[in-house]
Amino acid sequence: MIKGITQISYLLEVDTFWIFLILVLLLLLGIVKCLFPWQPKWKSQKTKDKTGNEVTIHYQIKE
Repeated sequence: MIKGITQISYLLEVDTFWIFLILVLLLLLGIVKCLFPWQPKWKSQKTKDKTGNEVTIHYQIKE
C-alpha cells in the first residue's frame, strides 16, 4: 500500500507527506462523523397566506 501511495505521489509530482496527510485527515473525519452524527433539530417551511404574503414557519423536529 505504501508503494502505491509513493507511486501516486511521484505521478502527481508532490511530496509523499501531503498524500499521507490527506489520507490521515480523511480517516479522522470518518471517525468523527461516526462518533458524532449530525441531525437537524429545527426545520423551516415557506408558504404563502391567503393575501399572497410569504410566511416562514419554524418548527422543531421530534426525535
